[in-house]
Amino acid sequence: MQAAEHLMSVVNLKARPVRATVTHRRWARVASALFGAFLLGACASATSDGALDNGDPLEPLNRVVFAANDVLDQVVLRPVSYVYKEAVPDPIRDVVRNFLRWLKSPVILANDLMQADWDHAKVTSARFLVNGALFGIVEAADGLGLPYREEDFGQTLGVHGVQEGAYLMLPLLGPSNVRDTTGLVVDYFMDPFTYLGERDFRRPFNIGRRVVRAVDFRAENFDRIDDLRSDSIDFYAKVRSIYRQQRKAAVNN
Repeated sequence: MQAAEHLMSVVNLKARPVRATVTHRRWARVASALFGAFLLGACASATSDGALDNGDPLEPLNRVVFAANDVLDQVVLRPVSYVYKEAVPDPIRDVVRNFLRWLKSPVILANDLMQADWDHAKVTSARFLVNGALFGIVEAADGLGLPYREEDFGQTLGVHGVQEGAYLMLPLLGPSNVRDTTGLVVDYFMDPFTYLGERDFRRPFNIGRRVVRAVDFRAENFDRIDDLRSDSIDFYAKVRSIYRQQRKAAVNN
């Protein structure tokens, strides 16, 4: 796991021309193949009349992946998050969170525009410019009445009427569905920070920011997640229910 100081040291990104590389084309083919496999698996597991069983036709496989993710959480992510929230002062954690949010602004803005949400596109643009004076490490936009709200391509598809499809539990990434998994892939290639900086730098930087984001999220919701885990008769079903409710709310803003 990366320390907060590492995030602060990577703000001087050198822009390079955006061009499709062999690596990106290879990842696109892999992502397409995985998405196709998800669809085939969902279709193969559907009931005979074509209806999905509770929207989770891959439940046996999903539960295996969920159990593996839970072990990873308990063995690695939870201990690291505990140390992070206890050892790192709140102001420093706020700086890290602000910087991570600022990095997501271009993707959020793109999805605002694709959703024709012009009002929030203005807010996102203003937030990016106001907070960008210090690379997002100081949250000045909230004080100007410019609240933060995430948007992603999964939500964009939902706004345009695309159904969520079969529920999926992704390794390391957690709960998702066919629509939102597609959104993850599109957002990755739409993110300008996927392409900025030296080649030897940008991959560890992008992996690092996602790892730190996971640690920060786990630390911020440390007690909530622990309570949910201990109080749930079926932790898997509870997470599935919460995820669906949250995504429905996100699509409806």
